[in-house]
Amino acid sequence: MNTVSRIGLALAGFTTVQTSAFDMAAMEKWGNAKVVKYLVKGEHNARTSVVHGDYEGKADVIDRITVEFTWDITKRQVVGQVIVKDDKTELKNLKSDGTNCPPPTLKGEYEHFVSASNSILGDQLEIKGVRTVPAAMVSNYPGGCSMRPIPGAKEDVRVHVPFVDPGILGLPPEMTKGGPVSVASDGKSFSVKGAENWVWTFIPTIVQ
Repeated sequence: MNTVSRIGLALAGFTTVQTSAFDMAAMEKWGNAKVVKYLVKGEHNARTSVVHGDYEGKADVIDRITVEFTWDITKRQVVGQVIVKDDKTELKNLKSDGTNCPPPTLKGEYEHFVSASNSILGDQLEIKGVRTVPAAMVSNYPGGCSMRPIPGAKEDVRVHVPFVDPGILGLPPEMTKGGPVSVASDGKSFSVKGAENWVWTFIPTIVQ
């Protein structure tokens, strides 16, 4: 089941909640909107392997993608150009997890995702990109902690940004906690949990 379908089921689950619990002004505002411009901020923040192959070497990998597009709500389609911008990947706490061996030594920069192209794929935006894993010195664990060189690699990767109706902002934030979509406490944005530890935060502006 895709993200949009889960959102629909989540919304259906709220039909028994008292009307007074909803932000009626927000529901009316977004319910009357026909076209919105989305600023979408994607963030990856998770423990991830940063060496190529089956070796011990992980870090807290923080990466960000910013996506901008205009969404026609009534037609359920993107209007005009999609703009994608990448940030440089940040690594923290590099270790040989699960061992008592020293951390690996990276011989270059690890880039978790660098976008190359994008296209509409059903009810989501597919962004194709490249992951760059540098050459490294890694431990010979479990055979010991002596270090050995391994080559780097480039991998083709994809991320997916769902198209979501901004009407979700009419829901009280406390009702969305723990679900696939959560509304921010200020009611101005909502976040969607994506695959592979990506979280997409949508900030809509009404165009029409």
